[in-house]
Amino acid sequence: MFRNLAIAATASAIVLGCVGVAAPAFAATTTDPPKPTNHSSLAQIQAAAAIQTANRITALNAGITKVNSTTTLTAADRSTILGTLNGDLSGMTTLQAKIAADTDATTALADYRSMYTEYRVYAVGLQQSYIAAAADGLTGTAIPKLQSAASKITALFAADPTKATPALQAQLADMQAKTADAVGKTSGLAGSALAVTPAAYNANHAALVDLRAAARDALADSKAAAQDGQAILAALS
Repeated sequence: MFRNLAIAATASAIVLGCVGVAAPAFAATTTDPPKPTNHSSLAQIQAAAAIQTANRITALNAGITKVNSTTTLTAADRSTILGTLNGDLSGMTTLQAKIAADTDATTALADYRSMYTEYRVYAVGLQQSYIAAAADGLTGTAIPKLQSAASKITALFAADPTKATPALQAQLADMQAKTADAVGKTSGLAGSALAVTPAAYNANHAALVDLRAAARDALADSKAAAQDGQAILAALS
């Protein structure tokens, strides 16, 4: 009995750790300089573009490093994310050089605006990678451990009903409900996030809003479920 309790306690502790590292933190984008307009000079456009492309290159390199070190991503999702981020990185590097070499403001401004119409580094590439990493971390690691811990606690209550007080039964029910909520919110989440393209975002700036909210809510549900499990086990120890 107490061996099972120890196993369940270990599982709950692992879950809390997994939830904490399931994905990179939702990154705040770098503050960009004012966007050039049709009245901006070539030098002004080039100066703004130099800053904005450099910011994006830095963010993409950091994102790629994080993706490569995030072990909870599926192989397929990692490949998709890296394809997007490396493509954006190549695009930003090329664009940076092209704008610097442009000889008229009209061409430079069109190139500058392509950062938003063709790439959407902050709004799409990086955001969808965070959502997918969170979803994969939950569905592949955290949620199964929560389910396993809940099953062990249930078995413990069945083996010794005197331990199943109404308060602990209610806490177990909450743990199971929160876990079920996380399952529902993460179902298909990674694929949906990675399917969003810059063109889709241009047509609908809310394309990733609900998906990002689902990832955050699922993380919160999983943390709450793990805390329920740990509280139950602490009461039984």
